[in-house]
Amino acid sequence: MHHNISLAIRNKQRLLFDGTVKAVSSYNDRGFFDILPEHQNFISLIRDKIIIHKDNIDKEEIKINKGVLRVYKNKVEIYVGV
Repeated sequence: MHHNISLAIRNKQRLLFDGTVKAVSSYNDRGFFDILPEHQNFISLIRDKIIIHKDNIDKEEIKINKGVLRVYKNKVEIYVGV
């Protein structure tokens, strides 16, 4: 079982984040949600912000207007500004 998940966040210009994290949170049309290790494959339009849970204490927020989040085989890819 994995205890972390791979995360890459990109916009049209550059890579905003690339690393291994504990979890990722954001908002979609159903509200707030979390992506944890071993999450089912999933795709969603997201909005407002992305919360990166780097470990049990440290987290980082990235404000966004909208984006697309995809989870596939324990990797999260987020494209913002689409």
